[in-house]
Amino acid sequence: MERSTASRASFEAPSARGAAGSDNPPALIERRARPSRDALLRALGALARVAPRRVLPHDLDARDEEFIADVLPLMDWLYDSYFRCETELEADVPDGPVMVVANHNGMTGTPDMFCHMTAFWRRYSPKRVGYGLMHDVPFSVPGAGAWLNAAGALAANHENGRRALDRGAAVLVFPGGDVDACKPFRERYRIDFGPRRGFIKLAIREQVPIVPVVSAGAHESLYLLTDGRDIAQWLGLDRRFRSNVAPVGVALPYGLVVGVPFPHLPPPVKIHTRILAPIRHGLPPSAADDPRLVDEVYGRVVQAMRAAMEQIRKAGRHGIFPARDREALAGRARRWLYERLSAEAAR
Repeated sequence: MERSTASRASFEAPSARGAAGSDNPPALIERRARPSRDALLRALGALARVAPRRVLPHDLDARDEEFIADVLPLMDWLYDSYFRCETELEADVPDGPVMVVANHNGMTGTPDMFCHMTAFWRRYSPKRVGYGLMHDVPFSVPGAGAWLNAAGALAANHENGRRALDRGAAVLVFPGGDVDACKPFRERYRIDFGPRRGFIKLAIREQVPIVPVVSAGAHESLYLLTDGRDIAQWLGLDRRFRSNVAPVGVALPYGLVVGVPFPHLPPPVKIHTRILAPIRHGLPPSAADDPRLVDEVYGRVVQAMRAAMEQIRKAGRHGIFPARDREALAGRARRWLYERLSAEAAR
């Protein structure tokens, strides 16, 4: 009991801007000027250049800084003009190795992941080393696997995460995996990683801070009635393809989907993201073997993410037709109607 109390006291209290109760709003990662034609052509050339490469999901040296720099203008256009991303920053991502933990939305289109990558590169430039741990399946998609590999994607496992942190990298993880990415539409604001605690254990063992990230909007790029976990178990998809889900719903360009098509085409949904203040657990590496302490850190991370998600939900600045935009449009319509009626009455 004394050990548990000491561990709670070891957490560093967030002093970030934009935290609940703060008078200062989070900083906003700024929009960029529309990329030039030459920059976009260079980006397309980089995609063509890298596509034929052999995919090496466990090779940290497959990350290609030149490729990232070349393709970034295209990502900037998608970020600003297509997904209309809005990324808030409560505090900068600390220098050195850090575990970045995000919720996952949008099934196989994963527009949230692309927005996270672009925001990170925009803020810190492609020179800052970052990796993302990813499911095995996307590596097998022709072209896309090589692009993701060159952007810093690694196969999701404990050893790859440890090696990346040892290089001083920022490591992005989606602990909810396919279950989180394919959750039913009605649960799109849910933050719950189930029994998965490996990312917490890794952060404790490697003595790195945890930066939670929450986003909303990507799950409105499709409609999923169910994640189909029972179907996946019945078909043995977890054993055959490491897939825990077989979602049923509607997605472009397929229409009705049963199972996980790769990839689906996300329409221009607005993505609203918040990068939270880092959580420094202050625990020794040996604490990774104590389930009670691991659960304490997990609870702290999930609690912070749930609170931020509720703020984002209430703000209504995400989705195909953001609630804030609908309210503004309705307000303009009411003013127009009032002016017309007033003009008619004055005649």
